[in-house]
Amino acid sequence: MLSLWLPRILLAFAVVFAARKGGEPEQSVAAILLATFALDVANHAIFGDPAWFAVNPGHLVIDLWAFIVLLWVAVRANRAWPLAVSAAQALVVLGHVAKLWELAMVRKAYWVMTQVPFSLQLLVLIFGTAAHMQRSRRLGDYHGWRLT
Repeated sequence: MLSLWLPRILLAFAVVFAARKGGEPEQSVAAILLATFALDVANHAIFGDPAWFAVNPGHLVIDLWAFIVLLWVAVRANRAWPLAVSAAQALVVLGHVAKLWELAMVRKAYWVMTQVPFSLQLLVLIFGTAAHMQRSRRLGDYHGWRLT
């Protein structure tokens, strides 16, 4: 039960914290992670509970979309921490690819590769937002995005 509620509580805290105290990159990552959660809820409402013995196409599409947009934020943001969030999402996508490649893959390993990085992403978002707050106090306003 803890593995179900802890990420939800962490998501709520991270989204509110980033929305209130973060800059545009923090708010963008928070919106993306919240969207992945909402899309996952919709996926389960439409297609039912996941079967861990096979790749869920809805999860694959959601996670691939999240990887693409998180990587876009990481490349454009004037911060380093979004790279860690993107790397965690890459692990999720690789979990799907590994499962597609080897269907006999252990169910728990597939679950860990596709579910645990979300909590890591939320913790990095919280850390990144806190770092943004400290940087803003020290430097004042600064650009949230790289100037290219």
